[in-house]
Amino acid sequence: MIVELENFMTQEEIDFLEKAAKSLTIWDVTQSHTNENGTVTYDSDYWKDRVATQPTLDKNDPKISPVIAGLFQRLRPIIEEFYKVEVHPTGTTIVKWLPGQFQKPHADKELHEGPDAGTPNDFPNYDLSSLFYLNDDYEGGELYFPLQGVQFKPKKGAAYFFPGDKNYIHGVTEVKSGLRFTCPFFWEITKHTGDKQP
Repeated sequence: MIVELENFMTQEEIDFLEKAAKSLTIWDVTQSHTNENGTVTYDSDYWKDRVATQPTLDKNDPKISPVIAGLFQRLRPIIEEFYKVEVHPTGTTIVKWLPGQFQKPHADKELHEGPDAGTPNDFPNYDLSSLFYLNDDYEGGELYFPLQGVQFKPKKGAAYFFPGDKNYIHGVTEVKSGLRFTCPFFWEITKHTGDKQP
């Protein structure tokens, strides 16, 4: 259920997006959120000055989002065939990871531990998760799935996708040196087309 597609991006796409990511100067400004139990469902301080979604990308360079959207459209039929679903993509995003930063295991669409386990986070429509990796000139920053016993350094130009629920919690090991740039994006399942109807 965790899929790697090596060399998914063309060299032209990699070169353009890597240069664009390293040139970003405008970042999203967001606010933290908590649920009714006081559990933080989104921590804006953690993502400060390192996430650029489509409106922000457009302020940096309006040519960036269409390139990422083109990757979406190439990946969409692969995901729909693999999971036997129809999906709708979320928006385009680039994320920067600085030395010393890491991410604890988490699910993309729901909380995964304590009394809130299985309840929605800020992104309950993130049924499936995807990532494009724009560079590999950094140390650390490995992607890992503790429940599956999987850990690896993602490949530059590759695409990855996996379910967004608590059965596929995942994290990022500490970035030791260099800057790590990713394009995370997500898919909302609109229809199940296979024999099994999760």
